[in-house]
Amino acid sequence: MDIVFEKVEHVYNARSPLARRALYNVNVSIPSGAYVAIVGHTGSGKSTLLQHLNGLLQPTSGTIKIGDEIITGDKRPKQLKPLRKKVGIVFQFPEHQLFEETVEKDICFGPLNFGVSEEEAKRKARELIKLVGLSEDVLAKSPFDLSGGQMRRVAIAGVLALEPEVLVLDEPTAGLDPRGRKEIMEMFYRLHCEKRLTTVLVTHSMEDAARYADQIIVMHEGTVWGQGAPEEVFRDADRLAAIGLSVPETVKLKRELEARFGVAIPSPCLTIEQTVEAIQQLFSRVSIHD
Repeated sequence: MDIVFEKVEHVYNARSPLARRALYNVNVSIPSGAYVAIVGHTGSGKSTLLQHLNGLLQPTSGTIKIGDEIITGDKRPKQLKPLRKKVGIVFQFPEHQLFEETVEKDICFGPLNFGVSEEEAKRKARELIKLVGLSEDVLAKSPFDLSGGQMRRVAIAGVLALEPEVLVLDEPTAGLDPRGRKEIMEMFYRLHCEKRLTTVLVTHSMEDAARYADQIIVMHEGTVWGQGAPEEVFRDADRLAAIGLSVPETVKLKRELEARFGVAIPSPCLTIEQTVEAIQQLFSRVSIHD
């Protein structure tokens, strides 16, 4: 499902003394099936942009096209219900969205609200609880008796139960330890590939953006500062530093090695695996030269 923003502006409290422009002149194109990371400082507009993807916010001006759906400022909330089935948002700390008596009821809530039969909703719950890495016996438990990591997986299953074509992730690893972060991000990437989803990740982690995304959108002061493949975006660390952003630690190491040995490393070094391979090749060259 293609996503296109055309000259989108959003003003909070428009036409009031408290008016504040959060987005302006946003032009973004996300092709169907892409994995896109949106990065930027707090206040850059990335979370406001995210909330336009399923109509939680509507543009003050401009147009958003999501598949066949068109969102403008005069679109009524009831008209946005079909869109909200197609676009699932996993918010920061999604476990805070849990509210039902049992895990099964929580996962079934969305499908039932959209007219799916109870039998089909329960079938989805059984399928999805395994997909997010939990066992079926969890379905009968209260979500509030689970660990934090388990609660997060249940909340994610609830979003997936609507079978969205677009999955939006708002800092989905916030508060998790390194192992938990990796498990959750790997799970999302697997779902992206298996379900052929269009995935939009809002993150502060340049490492996650570099590892998983096909494209990166850099937001700065309410508009798109840059967009491109990870190797393009992270190529100019100095320009990113000028707006207060860094590059992945692996890219920093690459630059230090190039300066230390006076060589150019062709690998983008976006992941640890790429960096290890590049270092092995570098030292092989140095040894041969010596």
